[in-house]
Parts: sequence; C-alpha cells; structure tokens
Amino acid sequence: MHRIDVPKFDLNLLVVFDALMRERHVGRAGELLGLTQPAVSHALGRLRHLANDQLFVKHAKGVRPTPRAESLADAIAPALRTLRASLRPDEAFDATKVSRTVVIGASDYVDLTLVPPLMSRLRELAPGFDIRIRPTTRETVLQDLRRQEIDFAIGLLAAAPDAVDVIPLFTERLVMISRRGHPGLKAELTVESFAALSHLLVSLRGDAFGSVDNVLRELGRSRRIAITVPHFLAAPFIVGATDLVAVLAERVVRRLGDAAGLSVHELPFAVPTWTVGLATLRERPEDPALDWLIKLICETAETI
Repeated sequence: MHRIDVPKFDLNLLVVFDALMRERHVGRAGELLGLTQPAVSHALGRLRHLANDQLFVKHAKGVRPTPRAESLADAIAPALRTLRASLRPDEAFDATKVSRTVVIGASDYVDLTLVPPLMSRLRELAPGFDIRIRPTTRETVLQDLRRQEIDFAIGLLAAAPDAVDVIPLFTERLVMISRRGHPGLKAELTVESFAALSHLLVSLRGDAFGSVDNVLRELGRSRRIAITVPHFLAAPFIVGATDLVAVLAERVVRRLGDAAGLSVHELPFAVPTWTVGLATLRERPEDPALDWLIKLICETAETI
C-alpha cells in the first residue's frame, strides 16, 4: 500500500483538493483560492504523487475526479469543514454581515412555491446571501451533498438515504385544474368522468404514468395522457388554453392559477399527501450561517 508521510504532508494541498472537487476546473479552483493555474497544477502533481493516483483527469469542461478522489473527498471535505468551523472567531452571528453563496438542490416546484417568499425575506434580512439553485433528486441527493455540489436539498425526500437528516417543511396535496368554463365539468366530478377527460401530466422523464394512475388502476380505470411536460411552470398555461385537465400540487395552483385562468377541483378519489422537507448531511460541522438560513426557510415554509 502507498503510504503518505504525514509529518511532511502539506495541509494546504487538501484545500486545493477540496477546491478542485468543488469547481471541477483547474483555473476556477485557482480563482477560488487566489492561486495561479500553474500553482494549482503543481499542487495537483504533488497530490497525485502522495495518493499514487491521477485524482483528476481532463475532459471537455475541465477535470473529472477519479474513483480514488471520490473516496478521499468523503473524508477530506468534512474534515476541512470541521477545521474551518473550529477556527472561526467565537462571536455572535450577524446575518446582516454575511457574504456567502449557498447552493440549494431543488426542483422547479420549490422555485415556484418556496423561493419567492424566501428571497423576499432574505433580501431584507441578509442581502449578502447569494443563492444558487440546481437540480437534484432522491437518487442523487446524497452524492450531491457529499461532493459539496449542494449545501442542502429541498423537496420530496421521504425516501432519503440514512446518511441524510430531513427537516419536514410542509405537507402538500394534489388537486385537479381545468380552464374556466370547461364543457366537460358542468356536473359533479366522478371517477368515471375524471377518467374520461384528456389529461396533461408533468413528468420529468416523459413517462405517461403518474401516482394518480396507480390509484385509477386500483379502481379499475385508466385515463388518456394527451401531453407530458417536464416542468410545472408550463402546465397551468397549457391547461388554461385547452380542454385538457391536469392534477397538480395545490401550492403550484395557488401561485399560477389566477394568471392561467383556471378552475380548481377536488379529486373524486383519495390520493396520499406528501411531505416536502429540507435535507442535510447527518455528519456536518457547525455552520452558523447555514443554520440561520435553514431556520429562515423553515419559518418561511410555514407561511406558504
């Protein structure tokens, strides 16, 4: 086994390693650390020698970590966060003085429902926070957190991995929408009349089968999916301009229903509700700024 001579090890190399894991680009890692590209390349060369591995290999958009680098990152990133937290001055946290970028893993559902009131409060209370939102899923959230590609995630996280802690934010439910004056909705909505309508389905992968279809199958019914779209934003406006109907999260309908000219209908059968939560790594060091932001998100979620 290749051993590292710990007494001669330069801890600054770990900072370079961490920056490369974050940026996946030698030049951008240098900018983050205030180093020249040759200096980062030199540090990477020393890291490769110590680890007996390439660690990062070139590709079209920068560099990609090797499996060995991924494994090392699981240990190095938490250790650096703990060290930085330990060295932070012991003083009262002041959100108004924060200057920081936070990356949140979320979907367009969260963009529509939670982010507008959150940003309104954040711009007032802590304008130095910059927010970056990027996609994540239940399948990738743990990897995204461990790679520090996101600071935390918000979404449907009931089946989140064991290494993740989830804070419940609110409960969501489904309703049906149609355009106002829809000719097929003059009578009371039944399972049969619901199934007879033409539907729009929000489906990230384009699959024409959703949670409602599972319920219909149990009732011995099926429906026609006339169109699938990958995002929530377009759905209400397509429904508002056609005789299609759609089943959407109630908070999305609240946000866009009036603008799209929609009517809202209770479903004629029971569909389970779900919890929207905020997920963080279970083993994470103290971070007053992040803790403050998470508390603000929890408070904001209670108002939507």
